Amino acid sequence: MIKVLPGHIANLIAAGEVVQRPSSVVKELMENAVDAGSQNIQVIIKDSGRTLIQVIDNGCGLSPQDAKTAFLRHATSKIEEIKDLNTIHTFGFRGEALSSICSVAEVTLRTKEEQQETGYEVKFANSQLISENATATPTGSNFIVRNLFYNVPARRKFLKRDATEFRQIVQEFSRIAITRPNLSFQLTHNNSEVMVLPPAPLKKRIQEVVGKEMLKELVELSVDTSIVKISGYIGKPEDARKTPGNQYFFVNNRFFRSPYFQKAILKAYEGLITNGVLPSFFIFFEIDTNKIDVNIHPSKTEIKFEDDYAIFDIVTSAVKESLGKNAFMPSIDFDMEGAPDIPKVNTSRYVAPPKIDYDPLFNPFDEEKKNQAQREDGAFIDSKFHDYGSTYNEMDPLFSDSSLPSKPILQVAGKYIVTTIKNGLVIIDIRRAKERILYERYLSTLNTGSNLTQQSLFPQEAKVDMQTLSILEENQTTLRYMGFDFTLLESSITVNGLPQGFNNNSDSLGTLIDSLAAELSQDGKDFSKKSKERLAKQLAKSGSSGKLEPINNLEAQTLIDTLFACNEPKYTPLGNNCFKILDTQEIENKLL
Repeated sequence: MIKVLPGHIANLIAAGEVVQRPSSVVKELMENAVDAGSQNIQVIIKDSGRTLIQVIDNGCGLSPQDAKTAFLRHATSKIEEIKDLNTIHTFGFRGEALSSICSVAEVTLRTKEEQQETGYEVKFANSQLISENATATPTGSNFIVRNLFYNVPARRKFLKRDATEFRQIVQEFSRIAITRPNLSFQLTHNNSEVMVLPPAPLKKRIQEVVGKEMLKELVELSVDTSIVKISGYIGKPEDARKTPGNQYFFVNNRFFRSPYFQKAILKAYEGLITNGVLPSFFIFFEIDTNKIDVNIHPSKTEIKFEDDYAIFDIVTSAVKESLGKNAFMPSIDFDMEGAPDIPKVNTSRYVAPPKIDYDPLFNPFDEEKKNQAQREDGAFIDSKFHDYGSTYNEMDPLFSDSSLPSKPILQVAGKYIVTTIKNGLVIIDIRRAKERILYERYLSTLNTGSNLTQQSLFPQEAKVDMQTLSILEENQTTLRYMGFDFTLLESSITVNGLPQGFNNNSDSLGTLIDSLAAELSQDGKDFSKKSKERLAKQLAKSGSSGKLEPINNLEAQTLIDTLFACNEPKYTPLGNNCFKILDTQEIENKLL
């Protein structure tokens, strides 16, 4: 039998589309505050929105009757006719936000219109009006949302950790604050001020929201066509990061997501950034409201464009033009006045470079250094690793009856190590060998919880945005296990120590932190076996990348010893060969 659902059940189902988590409430209430003509908007949060979400504005306020009507489903002041759907300039228009919120939380609204002497207070819970009365309150509206999902325990149970939920709140707050730099915003969490944003130019507002370091990264973008007007800022190629978070699209001052237009931006950066990283961008579209549809998703973050193909090309061209106009390397202006004349070099006579004869394998301190290296922390060799020779005797007959430690070692181009085996040569890729060693070390660390931190003599500080800081804070235990010693500050972190064997010259500190945040954000506290393997791969890749420093014969020998003590020395975590064996037959064939 088919029945019509009771109103309160229907509201709960509808609320699931609009109110998915605390940040959804923040978004809806802030958008209403902006639509109400507010100049000052204050957001107060407790326990990442579980206990309290309060949004106070100084907008136009509501009459007593409107204060009650606003909580009914499909109640709106922004749409009267079908044609109004094609000319929407405001944020909210569906009339579902307040109805959805009061169906899953206890809501109090205190509001007053400017011309009224007193205000009005209404209280709702479980979609029902609990009380109403006159009250003293400033002009504007004060929404107080308590105990979110109190009547839907399953939804409350599946909320993420406080740090994760608050990160989402900050994200929604930031999106609206960026679209309205002329307004004042304030965000408070557990009685601590998180952001205080006075009215400011757009570029300064972006800096205040995302971080002070962003100001030097941004270059201006501007193009005006008959189809769309595009403006905003894009990040320099060298500042592209693995962590998403600084990618913003706005259309008519409304935030939206678009993987399609993001591809247009990445197309413009081709050849300037590596795969897997994202440039920062804050791009504003101004377009005729008749040529877009903002009514295709309950959260209003997906928008359909009539001329999307043309806009794609315009975005790509605009970004390319901006990147071309802005030089990312300083020009050098030589002042030649008063400079001495430099004579030209006589190239008619050949001068041979001096020759230096030396034995690259000779090192009188080999034995002493080897003993010392085995005692020092941070060396690649570990006492638990047994002699690789005996291990590889079982794996490959080419190694039988051979002892690589006793064989000569030759380094080629600073990238490879070559040594002899019983029936030929083995060529080892230094970078890939380090990657395999680090991978197994990090994976073992994650599985056992052992600590392999190597303290830095001079701690380094790095600026991070609030989203990255939140991810690192949420995963401090995992990071300590991995050997990372971080001190988290208000808008930066201090790195006191890195895992042993980590190449300090590999990536910049910012890129390393970016990689960590990108990997950790995918899993949070749910760290499965595959998650550990993926994180270990990423860290091993970062730890072994960058410019290779010259290594002496002892270090080369130690690298060989440690590689062949690994569980799988043949391949990197991504399946690339760590070494190649050339038997005598192959060598002879190459000499024919």
